Amino acid sequence: MWSWDQGRLDYFQFDALRKIAKFAVANDLKNVTIDAISAAVGLPFLPNDPKYRPWRNYSRTFKLSMIATDGGAGSKATPIAHLLAADGKVTTDEYFHFLAEATTSPSPALAEWDASAEMRYPLLFSLKYLLARAAVGDQVTTLAEIVNAYADTGFRGDEDQTAFLGIIGKPRPDVADPRQANESLRVLAQISYLNSTKKTISVSLDKDDALDIFEQLSPIGGVHDVDGDAEIQRIAKLYPSAVSDFELEYSHTIVSDAVQAGFAEGTRVERTHLKIERNAKLRQAYFEANPTSVCDFCETDTHETYPWSPRILDIHHVLPLCSGARTTKNGTVLDDLVANCPTCHRAVHRYYGQWLNDHGRKDFEDAKEARAIYEEAKAARKGT
Repeated sequence: MWSWDQGRLDYFQFDALRKIAKFAVANDLKNVTIDAISAAVGLPFLPNDPKYRPWRNYSRTFKLSMIATDGGAGSKATPIAHLLAADGKVTTDEYFHFLAEATTSPSPALAEWDASAEMRYPLLFSLKYLLARAAVGDQVTTLAEIVNAYADTGFRGDEDQTAFLGIIGKPRPDVADPRQANESLRVLAQISYLNSTKKTISVSLDKDDALDIFEQLSPIGGVHDVDGDAEIQRIAKLYPSAVSDFELEYSHTIVSDAVQAGFAEGTRVERTHLKIERNAKLRQAYFEANPTSVCDFCETDTHETYPWSPRILDIHHVLPLCSGARTTKNGTVLDDLVANCPTCHRAVHRYYGQWLNDHGRKDFEDAKEARAIYEEAKAARKGT
């Protein structure tokens, strides 16, 4: 079974990765203090003991996320870190699709690295397994089924659709300890068309879109470096060319374009934001947990206005536009979502576009700023 960094799920959230990357570009992660990085990222780096440096316990996180490597006396930020640190350069979908294509077993981030080994791509296998099922109409898959299929089939992850269709849904022996693999799948579930619970991952894509994404995915190749840190840097350099080949439009699933939804232009980050809000499984989960008919923005009760419908509401994602929904061990976090009537939802997007343009920005810095601007828009509507 493949290895990951158990107990670090908060640190692999896309917003946190952006902050870690920005810090890694400006600082030496091997020699910074815990207080400095904790203040910058907004997460604890334990143990909170001045005798320890964050690198000692978190180098695995930095390397698996392809943000920084060991440079000898100090750390070395990767090309991916520089892109993540920049405003609006990377979206959650681009990053996690690439991470799926680039993550190998054995991993250059871990002590088990062996450049001569036959590489397997566990996250690529997992994503293609989910997409292959979605392409034939099976949108919900258990984590156990994915992990057990990877262990039992010996697939590398570069097999075609016919091969994957031949293995899906078959009973298999349970993996003895799937915890690290499960945690990596929860990291992957930040992709905009995915939604997770404690035991499952759902795909909200039309069959044609699922097949289209499946066929785009392939391992990041090349000659592997014998040194793990050098290998991570090698792979990270390939990010721009690999991502430029992605066509992540989901045109059969997302029928309304960004301009119709209220954005003025429809940039990459704005389109990513819309894909999350059009995630049918995420919408279903939200309203099952929050059976409201009231718009959070204008406070109109849409059922009272339109009694023939239980609600006429969209879900609005109150995070930076480039970010996917956060995940925990219990599944996708719903706290970052609010219910907006379609008119208010469109107005919020217009407000975002105006605010970002006025500030010369492409996206919000983090969840705190995104929430603040949403509340600012609400206050502006009320004239307060």
